[in-house]
Amino acid sequence: MAEAADIPSSVLVVDDEPIVLQLFSRVLSEKGLRTRTASSAEEALKLLEQGGIACVLADKNMPGMDGIEMLRRVREAQPHCAFIVMTGYGSTESAIEALRLGAVDYLQKPFEDLGLVAQRIEDAIQQVHNDIDRSAALARLGAFQEGEPPAPDDQSDPGAPIQMLEARVRQATEDLRARCLQLLSRLVASKGAGREVLLSGERILDEVRRARQASPSEDMGRIERLLEEHLALARHAQSR
Repeated sequence: MAEAADIPSSVLVVDDEPIVLQLFSRVLSEKGLRTRTASSAEEALKLLEQGGIACVLADKNMPGMDGIEMLRRVREAQPHCAFIVMTGYGSTESAIEALRLGAVDYLQKPFEDLGLVAQRIEDAIQQVHNDIDRSAALARLGAFQEGEPPAPDDQSDPGAPIQMLEARVRQATEDLRARCLQLLSRLVASKGAGREVLLSGERILDEVRRARQASPSEDMGRIERLLEEHLALARHAQSR
């Protein structure tokens, strides 16, 4: 299984408007991110086959294959690649659909703060790295518990590998727990949470469910139920 350190960090921007491609190439390069561009989903899929892409930022509405169909294909072929959908014609329904298919974020054009958008791209890449690192640690931990110990990094301490893996799993779980509690505080403070908060909530809830499947926890179970309840209330308030 891939480690976070092995995951590429290039960003692929996909949009049929040349000015958008030029803008993101400049802004992301200034942030130190390697950037590639494509003017259609079809062209982007060919670039993805070459590898080296950590995050895709794609327009939802493009001639030919749209961004949602591209998202569907990318998630099937490259599940560890972060995908962000952007659109100038957004709706709550399309945002939820993008999130359900595996998008990590949903951005509305025009962008008021490109620096903030670049930060959200960096955050998406880092979160994918964290998820892969956690999955790798859990897989090795499971193999060890089944009698198939991983190769030790420290030959002088046979218990070091399992202790290191357990520590990494605990840290990743604690980080996720902190993000859940932060989100819950925002939901409780505002019953009419905005679209971005709802999208973030749906994404984090999905992470909590995956984490519980990999490593059951009563505490995370309670957090999952609280998130479900408050997200339901927020969605209902927004739809009124």
